[in-house]
Amino acid sequence: MTATVNNRVGLPRGVLINGIDAAGAMTARINAGYDNILRSSPDGLQVPVKDKEIEFVRGNVVTQDWAKAILLMIGTVGSYVFYERKSGVAEATGFIKHTITNPVIHRFTLNFANKGYATCGFDFECLAADPTKGIADIWVPTDSQAAPTYVAAARGGFRIISCLHIAQAVYHLMRFNFNLTMPLVKACNDGDVGYTCVDTRLDGLTANGSIGFQDSDIVTATFVSQKLLVAGRGTLVLTVKQAQAAANKIITIAGVDFNNLDSNSDVGADFTEHTANFDVANNTTTPLTLAGTNKIITIADAT
Repeated sequence: MTATVNNRVGLPRGVLINGIDAAGAMTARINAGYDNILRSSPDGLQVPVKDKEIEFVRGNVVTQDWAKAILLMIGTVGSYVFYERKSGVAEATGFIKHTITNPVIHRFTLNFANKGYATCGFDFECLAADPTKGIADIWVPTDSQAAPTYVAAARGGFRIISCLHIAQAVYHLMRFNFNLTMPLVKACNDGDVGYTCVDTRLDGLTANGSIGFQDSDIVTATFVSQKLLVAGRGTLVLTVKQAQAAANKIITIAGVDFNNLDSNSDVGADFTEHTANFDVANNTTTPLTLAGTNKIITIADAT
């Protein structure tokens, strides 16, 4: 009789990336392979000759520890570690450990939805430590591990209490999304197996997002959503409720300029919902930066 084989794992936890505990893990996605695949022309062959080069490891993580988004973007590159639970194995040695070296984080997104915990997602590209390093060196699994130490996530964001753009209050917030992406440049040349150059650049980063709301107030024959469009560049401030009676958080995004809106009245929905999309525009007098005096985004406890 053939022995039963069960090599399944799941339930990511214990995420630590570049020295930051990204607790409350939801997904941990890793993509590895070859960025340059060459195939010959037919030349009398029914299938082509094939060569592969430039080994890569990249991925995406989503956690509920959303307030650490900025720390992840500005942290020192180190390693990314997370654990998965093994099926059919006792707890004491029932985990595998993933160790991924030099993950360069170049994008994050914040997502808030009414009645659900907020999430933070971030994308990374791995830097090869030296010209000989490839997939097997960058992404190393270790079997039969003990459970990682529990780290509590600062969950919350399930209720947006208030929203203010310049002097315009917006009520009945249902959704909020914010994305920040830094240009990523990478190179693999000479005798390199993988990318020995992976750089993020602050010059030319993009920041944008949207708010979804049910506020259909009319002031001087103009909807609130229309007022956002014509208001011009200004600060967007949101107060959000945190879990377990923790202090509310205040999200402040500078230079918000709304570009367009969508108003959707649907017989199948309870109320009409408006979506206003924005990006962050800079100012030459007081330039915005990711981690300087005039920050693009700040997240702080309400006082």
